[in-house]
Amino acid sequence: MTTTSQVFSLKWRPQRFQDVVGQEAVVQTLREAVAQRRAAHAYLFAGPRGTGKTSTARIMAKALNCHSQVPDAPANQDKTTRGEPDNTCPFCVAVKEGRALDLVEMDAASHRGIDDVRSLRERAFGAGPAEGRVKVYIIDEAHMLTEPAFNALLKTLEEPAPWAYFILCTTEAHKIPATILSRCQRFDFRRISSADVLARLERICREEGVEGDPEALRAIARVSWGSLRDACNILEQTVTSHGTHVALATVQELLGLTQDTKALQVARCALTGDAPGGLQLLQEAVTAGADLRAFHRDLVEYLRAVLLRKGGVEAADLDYPAEVLEEVRALADRTAWPVLLKTVQLFGEVNLRASEIPGALPLELALVEAASLDQEATRPAPAPRHESPAPARPQPPAPSPPRRAAQPAEPRRQEAADRVSPTPSTISGPPPAPVAPAPVPTTSSSGVGGEGAVTVTEAQWNTLFQALRRVRGLKYILGSLLLDCRDSYIEGESLVLEFKNRANRDRLEEEMGHPPSYHAVQEAVEAALGRSYALRLTAAESAAPGQPGGHLLRAAMAMGARIIPEEEAQR
Repeated sequence: MTTTSQVFSLKWRPQRFQDVVGQEAVVQTLREAVAQRRAAHAYLFAGPRGTGKTSTARIMAKALNCHSQVPDAPANQDKTTRGEPDNTCPFCVAVKEGRALDLVEMDAASHRGIDDVRSLRERAFGAGPAEGRVKVYIIDEAHMLTEPAFNALLKTLEEPAPWAYFILCTTEAHKIPATILSRCQRFDFRRISSADVLARLERICREEGVEGDPEALRAIARVSWGSLRDACNILEQTVTSHGTHVALATVQELLGLTQDTKALQVARCALTGDAPGGLQLLQEAVTAGADLRAFHRDLVEYLRAVLLRKGGVEAADLDYPAEVLEEVRALADRTAWPVLLKTVQLFGEVNLRASEIPGALPLELALVEAASLDQEATRPAPAPRHESPAPARPQPPAPSPPRRAAQPAEPRRQEAADRVSPTPSTISGPPPAPVAPAPVPTTSSSGVGGEGAVTVTEAQWNTLFQALRRVRGLKYILGSLLLDCRDSYIEGESLVLEFKNRANRDRLEEEMGHPPSYHAVQEAVEAALGRSYALRLTAAESAAPGQPGGHLLRAAMAMGARIIPEEEAQR
């Protein structure tokens, strides 16, 4: 192995635009800007750590001063060298060795005050370049500057000295004031893909004489999360501690991932409802001394892979071994969407940094809750019964909307009562198996619905209400609006809901114009009635002439007031 005093992240730092990994659009634009002599005087490089922001800024400084990029360079210059520094001229060598006078790097995390920016501005305007054509100022972690410091920098960025170029690098672009952003050309550096990180690690291993197992390098690329610098540091740590052979077991041991396979097994237990098995696996991981934070990260990554596979992402796009991909596919096929989403949410919200919570307790609580959710969601719906329903249990059921007042002569209601089947008191996870309506052509003595109208049973109505009782629409709780419904029946291809008050009918009509509310109601109707119906909303006729009305009057009468005829009031 080649012996060097430099760490891999510095030794293999990009020295030309073409060496920058995963930022093709950015480097292409900067190369052309240099080649066409149209470089801006202020740039903002934003993106996650380890994606090449500062390295690209240093390459830009070399390209602007490189002796090969002379003003009279031919327009048909070779594309491989067009806009690129040659890394052989005195200025490029000086930058590489860290002694270039015309490249000034300032760490804004430790030089964040207004005096630091004033000093920088005085240097920019006070003297021209010492050995190059321009002077380049790189402000790293620029978001750490104070507000007064940003204000002092404004005029310098807007009207800089002809020889001064500024490059601001930040991992938190949202903290940069809009006044600064408007004076810079912004380039966003994206996370480097695992495939690109893996290719660079393989190249480093070849050049350094390191024997790296593909699975080990793939694991390093995965845990680095798009940061090539982190991947290089992990690779060097492994080489330093275990020699030139990089195996998967050594990487897992170094990163605290010795229980890596157990994370997938715990994910399986959470999704299949096996709480005891999952708790046992967690206890084994704790006993073996696994890093719980790394274990949690792997667990969430596996759940994310199941989520992506459930959503149709091809297995080839998931960076896992074949046996893991097979397990991910099986879990995605057998897990319902509501269970999967809730499980990912539960484990994603786990916080292992709270010191007052002992050990793996947050993971254990999330596991038990996820497993219980799965069991409740997959519980089979009770079989429909044709006899009269059994008396209600002492435990009160979930509230259901009051139905219409029973009328003595209403054949449809009596026939509906004969078809009542018990339904669960709560709906959790996927809706229960729908009970298909038994269309019995009947006529109503109350005159509601035409000939052939089919009544909605109490069981079906309760299922519909339970599905909407906590669904909030654009303005209203959808289940609350159904409390005012006094009759419901199926007429042809329509589900007719008749409301006591026209105002509530109008409110539900308004909600049906909101797409999320519309889809929620349609899903609830299909779950309750076994198929979808067009919704037709009606309201009861207004009060007869002379009949008292109004909610205030009705409230007063409920408290004992009475209506005095006009003739009696004039006596």
